[in-house]
Amino acid sequence: MRSLRWSVLCLIALLALVTLTPPQAAAQDATNAVWIIPIEGEITSASAQFVRARIDRANRERPLALLFVIDTPGGAVQAMQRIVDDILNRTELPTMAVVRNAFSAGALIAMATEQLAMLPGSAIGAALPIQVTPTGIAPVDEKFTSAFRGEFRSVAEARGRDPRIAEAMVDERIEIPGLSTSNELLTLTASQAVEFDIADIEARSIGDALEQFGYGGARVERLEPNLTERLGGILALPLVAGLLLVLGIGGLVIEFFTPGFGIPGAVGVLALALLALTAVVATPAGVWDVLLILVGVILLAVEALIIPGFGVAGVLGIGVLAFAVFRIFQESWVFVLGYSGVFGGVLMAALLWFLPNSRFAARLRLHTRIGRSGDDEESVEPGRYRERSDLIGQLGVALTDLRPAGVARFGDDRVDVVTQGDFIPHGTSIKVLHVEGNRVTVREASAEARASEDAANAAI
Repeated sequence: MRSLRWSVLCLIALLALVTLTPPQAAAQDATNAVWIIPIEGEITSASAQFVRARIDRANRERPLALLFVIDTPGGAVQAMQRIVDDILNRTELPTMAVVRNAFSAGALIAMATEQLAMLPGSAIGAALPIQVTPTGIAPVDEKFTSAFRGEFRSVAEARGRDPRIAEAMVDERIEIPGLSTSNELLTLTASQAVEFDIADIEARSIGDALEQFGYGGARVERLEPNLTERLGGILALPLVAGLLLVLGIGGLVIEFFTPGFGIPGAVGVLALALLALTAVVATPAGVWDVLLILVGVILLAVEALIIPGFGVAGVLGIGVLAFAVFRIFQESWVFVLGYSGVFGGVLMAALLWFLPNSRFAARLRLHTRIGRSGDDEESVEPGRYRERSDLIGQLGVALTDLRPAGVARFGDDRVDVVTQGDFIPHGTSIKVLHVEGNRVTVREASAEARASEDAANAAI
């Protein structure tokens, strides 16, 4: 119970920490400020959640404009699509972008803003969609490439940019004279992006870009991810999410088979709570997706505790968990399940390695040889049993059902015994009739008493 209380207190403290952490506060007078929203590193579901939260806040507090500072190698397509849709259709304020590097998904996000500036040494393009296969990275099929190319063209047209240039970033077969051949993707430098109508201006710095966009002198507020969002972004990585899933399920399963509530249960509860936090903060998942994880764990518990063997409940539990992971992690669900399989195998191997020497297994393991007294071990020739004639007439208890063979206890000794053919259930008092070598023959003590009584009556 102490472990349970500590685990609950730790969980409450964690949730309080991440939920009460204040976001990066804008100034009290937001209407006189330009908000800077950084989009840096790999674009993930956590990135999309962060951008949406800041856009919704901006719609409420009404700053002068939103400036996206983009420095990314690309990322998940679905996350990119959510960000682009939010910039195009959700934002109620002027939007600008300053590009350090905008490759792949970052290129479309940059082009989705109303005004686009390129910093010195920056580049934009190289947006060929790819997929990870068991044999490595490969381009997607033509159907997906066509759809992706259409998105680039549509966004470029919506913002008055050159749609042909935008398409060439996606499809290497599109040739742009002077820029790319028919077998290479298009990537533009800062000056080329301005010359070919993808970017609006070149700027020396973010301040210079704001000056050229007409916001010179405006106060600047940079909105960074808060502690909850940073933690969610780390936990949403497929490697970490797979580890949390295995620790959560594995900890609870181990706890199901051990008495009380200890460290495995606390670790399992904490891991699943962090996974639920990740789903809410860093992915487009909702409460129903978190409940799916809970239902999957309950089904596995039912299979482990109530229904013998491995049947419908176990299969459904695994299926529900896989579906929840698919809904929560979207494009990276394969990696989450893959890492879960790897970590699950490691956990199983560790249990098989350590369990035989654990305190729990020690209770089930026989430490002395059957049919031998611990005091006599040194006097008996190795590989042979001493004849237990000293047991004749002794009373003991059947430790197992005798059908007719089994194990019984006489004092501190565990001895292999056999009945005269009758069945004796475990826990029954027994008496040794005779010993032949290492064969110890017993009968039920009450039957022995009745037999003695019958013999006495017959003699009378």
